[in-house]
Amino acid sequence: MPNQENQPMTMQRQRVGLHNVGSYQVSGQPWLTSSAFTRDTTLTCSFPFVTQRITVMNKGGNVLRISFGKGGAQGQDAVKAHYTTIPAMTAGGIDNTFTFEVKCKEVFITEPDEAAASVEVFASLTGIPTASMYNLTGRGLDD
Repeated sequence: MPNQENQPMTMQRQRVGLHNVGSYQVSGQPWLTSSAFTRDTTLTCSFPFVTQRITVMNKGGNVLRISFGKGGAQGQDAVKAHYTTIPAMTAGGIDNTFTFEVKCKEVFITEPDEAAASVEVFASLTGIPTASMYNLTGRGLDD
């Protein structure tokens, strides 16, 4: 068995990836969108890279539902609905904002009432390609 102390040290280059801490510690690349949509529409924000953080601003007068599974925000049954809500803009014109510190490749936004909605979304992106990200499914997401 060769003596490991006498062996030359080999260096390996670190690469971006889902489990690489440095990929999340650096400042993220900004991604922005704003949209107006109606009740029967789900706004899908598909990101070009895996997210580090997502901020959703409700700029309208109705509640918004945010989910990470395609059907999560659609459910009416409290047991099968997998979403969080962002309250409507206040009477004083102040928007309601929620920030998610999550890794994902897309987020789904719906407006459950009979009205139009207005939303702004800001994401901080890693350098991790979305092809590296697994699909978010299962308990608490879309089951």
